[in-house]
Amino acid sequence: MLKKLYCLLLSGCLIFSVNQLAAQTASSFDHYHSPEEVQQMLKKLGSAGNTKLHQLTQSPGGKTVSVLEIGTNLDDVPAIFVGANFEGNVPLSTEGALYLAQMLLDSSAYTQNVKWYILPQPNPDAALDYFSEVKTGKSTNLYEINNDGDEAIDEDGTDDLNGDGLITQMRVKDLEGAYMISKKDPRIMDKADGGKGERGEYKIYTEGIDNDKDGQYNEDGVGGINVGIAFPHLFPYRHADAGHYSGETPEVYSIMRFIFDRSNIAMVYTLGTSNFCMVPPKGGRKGGANLERIKIPARYGRMFGIDVSQTYTMDEVIELFKAQVPAGMEVTPSMVAGFLGLGAAVNPQEEDLVFYKEFSEEYKEYLKAAKFNTETLDPAPAKDGSFELWAYYHLGVPSFSMNLFTVPKVKEEKKNDGDALSMDEVEKLSADEFVALGEDKITAFLKANNAPDRFKAEGVIKMMESGQVTPKQMVGMMKQMPKPEKEGELSEKDKALLAYSEKELGGAGFVAWKKMEHPTLGEVEIGGYAPYIETTPKADMIDSLAKVQLPWLLKLSKKLPAFDIVDEEITDMGAGIYKLEIYVANNGELPFPTSMGQRNSQPAPLVMVLDGDFELLEGKMRTPVGSVGANQVKKLSWLIKADKKDITAKLESAVFTDVVKQINIGG
Repeated sequence: MLKKLYCLLLSGCLIFSVNQLAAQTASSFDHYHSPEEVQQMLKKLGSAGNTKLHQLTQSPGGKTVSVLEIGTNLDDVPAIFVGANFEGNVPLSTEGALYLAQMLLDSSAYTQNVKWYILPQPNPDAALDYFSEVKTGKSTNLYEINNDGDEAIDEDGTDDLNGDGLITQMRVKDLEGAYMISKKDPRIMDKADGGKGERGEYKIYTEGIDNDKDGQYNEDGVGGINVGIAFPHLFPYRHADAGHYSGETPEVYSIMRFIFDRSNIAMVYTLGTSNFCMVPPKGGRKGGANLERIKIPARYGRMFGIDVSQTYTMDEVIELFKAQVPAGMEVTPSMVAGFLGLGAAVNPQEEDLVFYKEFSEEYKEYLKAAKFNTETLDPAPAKDGSFELWAYYHLGVPSFSMNLFTVPKVKEEKKNDGDALSMDEVEKLSADEFVALGEDKITAFLKANNAPDRFKAEGVIKMMESGQVTPKQMVGMMKQMPKPEKEGELSEKDKALLAYSEKELGGAGFVAWKKMEHPTLGEVEIGGYAPYIETTPKADMIDSLAKVQLPWLLKLSKKLPAFDIVDEEITDMGAGIYKLEIYVANNGELPFPTSMGQRNSQPAPLVMVLDGDFELLEGKMRTPVGSVGANQVKKLSWLIKADKKDITAKLESAVFTDVVKQINIGG
């Protein structure tokens, strides 16, 4: 008995640090923390060894915005910046950032050669709403903004008319209304479709009254600016909640200042509503540059001897530039676009999507192995002006985002579709096995699983036979595509939210419509989805959601570029002249810089510096290394005149650890 007890105790001591964390801090993550409690936790975490708490600024509402630095003892190492809950209405992401900080402090495995900066609550004014007597789901801080352009500020906000502590919606019968009660479910309001002979009967307002008597409702509430959409990339200047310009509110300015002052930041994580870990950044935005008809500016035409009266394709420009740059220098579309200033970058670079897609597949396999449910509503796309987009497009570093919770989809009952295969069954087939099913079975599969109309059996078979797609890839695409709404049925989102409200929240996620007498609108009905239903599960789920998903961010940190001087070759050319070739390896799973970084010339480049008693005949004493792909090696060469002495080669970087090697010439 004693021996058995000893073995149990011993095995408990060997549990992986993430599981150990759950035991240590379960009581700390059994509720959502208010802004004051967040600061208390940060002070406690900041009192540990090798940590420092940076107070960035005060919010317009007087709340402290702080960043926790983990690894203050480390110099000349790359850093990862983690930001969470920029919009303030996703309290789970703040918990995730604090949980991640505790994980890092409990285990040294991910802090030996990497510094971390963790910002759990950049928008504390908005975050306070979740802990208020009346919850609105607001995302704006307390920066004074005159949204309606009248003589007063913040004079017409929401009002809790039915006294339930939640701000929902008002539906009011109106002949000019655009909405109608859904025929599918009387709780839901649908926009009337004139093409189907439908006529609107209701107008929809946010719950409240016309405080300033201007005929508008809740158009100028308390505050403010939404920190989560106030960063420079694609700044939504038409959106009142973004403010007049990026950096207008102190939270955004101080965050950007903090990051720009730390050139060693090599990667950024964002915890919020988007999920680049699961779904790679989306493109499709229309840019201002026509890359098929590029005009060369006159100054570059004179410099490179190019006819500026002609227009060129991107491929033609690359070939023209290749003839002018030093041998071995890589010319990419990103470099050309940045060099010629061909409009703002609004879509992710194709070269970068390679690693985003690869890691996305790895993440899905990771969650599958952990038996974590991924059959949930799709994560929200990153918003214009968001922190995660700014980090990728402006800083040029890999930017990964993660949403820790979305509402589970409703599992449809399997219909009697004969022998139609499920997605899980098809996913396991090879391309040949799938083709062998034949057109009839493939058609049945596509129909049974609500494939878009463009997915026809004949076309899918051709794609399989040509190797364009595998069954696994096809199923992955089908799962990501929004399913077409079926006639007479609720949308997938409404089905999921209503089911989640009933099953998990006891119906509290949807406020039943009830009639009230409104002071100016007359009879209204108040009801609708409760704030936070989409993003904020019950507090008893915090630990389990964080424990499974956050370790993936730790795994990503191991994929950072890592540089070394792996070899050198010295060729004696005679008369004391030598050809020196040095091989630089990137041993990481991410390129440096990213393709977007190449376009932006961000972050600071790697530079090979030679030092010693020699004469340089060809090459530079400080040679930019340029881009180095993941797990790739790059060769640099010089022609020097020297006696048989040592030369110091130093791989210098503002981002990564410097590498120094002594090279013996002629020895």
